[in-house]
Amino acid sequence: MGTLVLDLPDTVWRLPLDHPRLAIQEYAGIVGELRGLPTGRADLEALATETVETAVREGAVLMAVVAPPGAAPAVLTGVVLDLPPGWDPDTAAALRDAVEDVGGPDVRETLVLGTALGPAVIAQRVPGVEQARAGRPLTLQLQAFIAEGEHLLLLTLACPATHGWATHQLLFGQVVASARAEKGAVAAEVPEDSYENHTYRL
Repeated sequence: MGTLVLDLPDTVWRLPLDHPRLAIQEYAGIVGELRGLPTGRADLEALATETVETAVREGAVLMAVVAPPGAAPAVLTGVVLDLPPGWDPDTAAALRDAVEDVGGPDVRETLVLGTALGPAVIAQRVPGVEQARAGRPLTLQLQAFIAEGEHLLLLTLACPATHGWATHQLLFGQVVASARAEKGAVAAEVPEDSYENHTYRL
């Protein structure tokens, strides 16, 4: 099975999901630092516990805090899904159409982005009055479906605020566009234009 490689900027802090307790501690520390709060606060611990445990429960293989300058902090997660049979550009276009048709009223934009692995489908979700009336969390999201081997990696960037959303859109697009495979490669980090190469085995 191949290795999926994504280029993440140094404003993205990956959390060690294979060690949930450590991931909770790191998440609480990062959020506390970003908010200018002292460490060890019970509310930060509770927030971190809920966020990390939710990601683990949903089968995430990647979780990171995204905090570029001039933007509200966001959370990036990656979940591995089965690849639909016969995946090709036509299938990607059909998935894009399906997301637009049945993805819900918060789907504001979809597009197909070329990568070294083939087409990736990106959807932007922005909550509106429908979500507010239903009492649902008003969280902005960017989602990408990236095919590699027999799997799809579903990347989701979620942010509870609109501040700096354009910055998040640009960063997310760059991360998705960087997706590529290195069969038999060993995970490595190679700095390039302030980016780090993180590899995730599917």
